[in-house]
Amino acid sequence: MTKNHQNLGFILNPLYWPIWLILGLMWLATRLPYQLQLGLGRQLGRMLYFFPSKMKTVSRTNIQLCFPELSVQAQKSLLKKNFENLGIGLFETAMAWWLPQQKLAALLELKGLEHCDQASAQGKGIILLSPHFACLEMIGRLIALKHPFTAIYRPHKKKFINYLLRRFRSKYQVTYIARHQMRLVMTSLQNNQPLWLAYDIDAGKKRSVFAPFFGIPTASLTSVSRLAKLTGAAIIPIQFHRRDDNQGYTIKFFPALSKVPTSDLIADATELNKALEKAIREKPEQYLWQYKRFKTRPDGAERLY
Repeated sequence: MTKNHQNLGFILNPLYWPIWLILGLMWLATRLPYQLQLGLGRQLGRMLYFFPSKMKTVSRTNIQLCFPELSVQAQKSLLKKNFENLGIGLFETAMAWWLPQQKLAALLELKGLEHCDQASAQGKGIILLSPHFACLEMIGRLIALKHPFTAIYRPHKKKFINYLLRRFRSKYQVTYIARHQMRLVMTSLQNNQPLWLAYDIDAGKKRSVFAPFFGIPTASLTSVSRLAKLTGAAIIPIQFHRRDDNQGYTIKFFPALSKVPTSDLIADATELNKALEKAIREKPEQYLWQYKRFKTRPDGAERLY
């Protein structure tokens, strides 16, 4: 059996037929008007919120930890809106995978692109720093409409999911590099290619330091400041969201961080977390609170999940 036939047999495994059915429905949904897709996504999110789940418990815990100043009712309202945006994010992923360029271009509003131009002129690379928002896949597609870039990603544990992501993401001007392929990451920066990294991940103690994030000591990667120090790359925070009028998306580039890198990894991580927190506070309902961001704890600290 040839390698191609082996691959075909893998993706046609009956175990994955329900996933192919869901993907087919997602593709069909992209034929609908944009506003209708957003409405269906919002209703899907409300359904997800209605049912008890581990995902809902994690989201509630994260919101309580990060917004203790909010009343119980305000926290509950934020959680509901967050699940609505989570549902919309599934439809946005489908749009990002299947809609043609001309249908997406009109949805994009860019601000602060001059900061990228200034950094690019230095010729040492750019690290785009962002949090994980529900519309992340859509934003990646929209940025690629304007400029090719490289994105660092964490490979999924399931081989089939990795296959799907490679298949649908590889069509556009984005080069995806697994986070452990540091030689390729370095090459990208040396070629002055923008490198997008969603910094708000918990990679355990080995590659992290504990720095405040929403006032909580949080395991924060040291790789960004190390890369910037080795290459001289500029670190540019980006903020993005679906606009309140539901007419498209705003992507805002900020000036390069001037306080990073230093010789103090904790101080660097603190500055990077500040940039993320600023972006999240702008549209907290669109952030992916479903992730266990505070899973790794300092020695002796209580578990939060």
